[in-house]
Amino acid sequence: MADIYQITITTTNKETFTGKMTRKQPELVNGFVALAQGNGEWRFFKPESVEQFHFVPVVEETKE
Repeated sequence: MADIYQITITTTNKETFTGKMTRKQPELVNGFVALAQGNGEWRFFKPESVEQFHFVPVVEETKE
């Protein structure tokens, strides 16, 4: 299992938000869907506003 995932959230309004998160970071916070963004900010979405929550593993390159 990958340590880091590229996450894409699509809302019911068809807006798309992306970020990278680890499986150790919370997906739900106080009933809201959480998304950590690359600049350190977090976005929180009402669950009923999320149409799709897509996780894609980030493959880390190994240095030889």
